[in-house]
Amino acid sequence: MPAVAIARTRERHRSPESVLSLVNDAIEKIGGIASFIKPGQTVLIKPDQSVPAPAETGSTTDPLMIGALIRLARIAGASRIQVAGSSEGCLDAFRCMRETGLAAIAEREGAQIIDLSRNATRQIDVPGASAPRRAALPVALIESDVMIAAPKAKTHPFDQIAGTIQLWSGLVSPNWRAAHQMEDMVGSYADLMTIIRPDLCVTDALICGEGDGPGAHVPHWCGCVLASTDPVAMDVSIALLLGCDPRSLRFAAAGEQQGVGSRAPIVWLGTGIEQVAFHSWKSHPDFQHLPINVLVGKHVTMAGTIGRTRNALDILLRRGELERILCSGRTPTVMIGDIEDPQFERHLNQGPYLVLDDAARPVYKNNPSVLFIGGHPIQRDLLPDLLKWLNADKRDKKLRPAAKWAAMAIGAALALRALSRS
Repeated sequence: MPAVAIARTRERHRSPESVLSLVNDAIEKIGGIASFIKPGQTVLIKPDQSVPAPAETGSTTDPLMIGALIRLARIAGASRIQVAGSSEGCLDAFRCMRETGLAAIAEREGAQIIDLSRNATRQIDVPGASAPRRAALPVALIESDVMIAAPKAKTHPFDQIAGTIQLWSGLVSPNWRAAHQMEDMVGSYADLMTIIRPDLCVTDALICGEGDGPGAHVPHWCGCVLASTDPVAMDVSIALLLGCDPRSLRFAAAGEQQGVGSRAPIVWLGTGIEQVAFHSWKSHPDFQHLPINVLVGKHVTMAGTIGRTRNALDILLRRGELERILCSGRTPTVMIGDIEDPQFERHLNQGPYLVLDDAARPVYKNNPSVLFIGGHPIQRDLLPDLLKWLNADKRDKKLRPAAKWAAMAIGAALALRALSRS
């Protein structure tokens, strides 16, 4: 029967000392740090640094919690501690960790920050996979003695929450990850956890993230740190904490099926889950909340182009940029994948028109009046070319109005995509 410890504080001022006390309290309830880390071992900590946004936004793991984990690992005698991020496209792991404040705290506490996407890889067999499979894993991960997952308690459109198993996707190489961005990603990451399962899971629920993640969260103070050795039970606990239905968690179900952990029954140590749970604002399941035209067709998925587009538009809405565009009297249209637009000419006249994904029909993506962004699924590494095009557009006074509005409106959304993580 898995156990999840919950340490809680009502003091909203966060300091290195107060967070250290809270993290230590949670870990002590499941055996103490010395039961996980032995003298001389190498420790790898994987926080949620998927967007360059501070922990106060509810989107990333609190650097103070990572600092506490580093300090506890030092006390236990760890000889080397690494805090790992992962770059993907325009999301630079080092830059992200600097902007969130994690890099400064990690270095101050004597840990090394690393970018797993730039780390040498080694092909590893995944014997527990549903089909014969090999995965390219970073050498730093393979050679670590102790792995600690440090997710953020936050909502996510793909699986309700962004929990431990989804966080673990950032450990594999970007090429392998890009090849598993469709619906098979759930089973693929659960398979991987059979060989790289974290030894300890510590969740930052100090300031949770509710609403449209992963980049447009609304912060919600909760004041908790959760600790467990079971990543599946941890994901169930995060869901219950945020008022989500754990029975619908796809990652947790796949993880249990692969023997990574158990969904029930769970023993909560310290504070009971019912004492800290709240009804979070859930991520919208579609585009109906956006005041623009969105057409979603075939051959695209929420795990790929749909989700990345949703996140970019949510960020645009959250920051007020979408309102500014709409107040100008223009209404953007976004076409995703293979679908027909019976009102194509009308939508072109209403405002900028964006066509996304190689799956779109040639009659639309080859039209000179639209802005077409290719890829399948859409990747973040298209952003630099787009920004170059936007800069050139600013110097071109003869650019047609439709294309100019596309550059201004949708270009801003895609620029903000640097903050997103599918």
